[in-house]
Amino acid sequence: MLGPGYGESVVVHLGNEEWLVVDSCVGGDGKPMALQYLRRMGVDPAKAVKMIVATHWHDDHIRGMSQLVKTCSSARFCCAGALRAKEFLKVTAGLAQKDFSEIGNGAREVYSVFSHLDNTDTVPVWAGASRRVLRGDSCEVWSLCPGDELFDQFIRSIGHLVSRQDSATQRIPTLSPNQLSVVLWVKCRAAVVLLGGDLERRGWNAVLEDGRSPTERASVFKVPHHGSKGAHLTEVWERMLEPEPVAILAPWRRGGAALPRPRDIHRILSFTSQAYVSAKPSASKVKRRGMVSRTIRGSGVRIRSAVGSAGMVRLRQTPGDGGSWRVELFDSACHLRELVA
Repeated sequence: MLGPGYGESVVVHLGNEEWLVVDSCVGGDGKPMALQYLRRMGVDPAKAVKMIVATHWHDDHIRGMSQLVKTCSSARFCCAGALRAKEFLKVTAGLAQKDFSEIGNGAREVYSVFSHLDNTDTVPVWAGASRRVLRGDSCEVWSLCPGDELFDQFIRSIGHLVSRQDSATQRIPTLSPNQLSVVLWVKCRAAVVLLGGDLERRGWNAVLEDGRSPTERASVFKVPHHGSKGAHLTEVWERMLEPEPVAILAPWRRGGAALPRPRDIHRILSFTSQAYVSAKPSASKVKRRGMVSRTIRGSGVRIRSAVGSAGMVRLRQTPGDGGSWRVELFDSACHLRELVA
């Protein structure tokens, strides 16, 4: 689990030197963190990555995705089937030509990825409800959503993607609540991992009601939507996860908002004591005298709090471990309880 405080990416070793990358985020140099991680281990992403999944198109999950797809030339690209809809592609093609702010570049990344796939005559793998998207010698990967009902809802909401205000620096609006996120069920030998993307409550209800997906419970849970209340469903913990699973998540911080909130942290810890986050909170806001603040505002300078260094939570399991996970924390990653200590 890689995450710098705004953005996340999950890298999974499927066995036999084959890898899965889910979502993309960038480091301080603007390059995809997943590529940096693999290369540090001596892995050639062009050969070893077999599938790249974009759970959804929000900025904090897709920054650097086009570079990731172009570099991992042997990988299949997988995303929600709704993104192939002509309505969505028409919108992204138009938005990609505008000079939106750096943070509002999700549509541009989507457009760049599909343009590359078209140029290389590559057909994406379309994720949907209860669909196996990858199968290897010792692994299988299933998408658990989104289903047809949520697909239809997304298409009906396309018009909200374009703001009525004509501004060159505006942020491309997102659709909320997020019911279109891909959720992945990954099995490597005996280990099962549930990657929750950013799916919110209604989407989880649809997953639980489907009945066609694999039923083995996961021992690792990528907590959806940065631990927010809107993505929580108790039945997911009770029916899809083993008792006391390892929970991992990336924080989200932008402007004055932050996830997970203290009550989110306490809720997650009530389900498992093994919960980890990829980055610690930023330093507290600096207090300035009124005259200093007015001078800064008058000069047109914008100040944004630092989000801390990027971190990583790494989980490893080997045959003979009895199914237990070894947890390794790097850089600013920490146990979730440290965020409320």
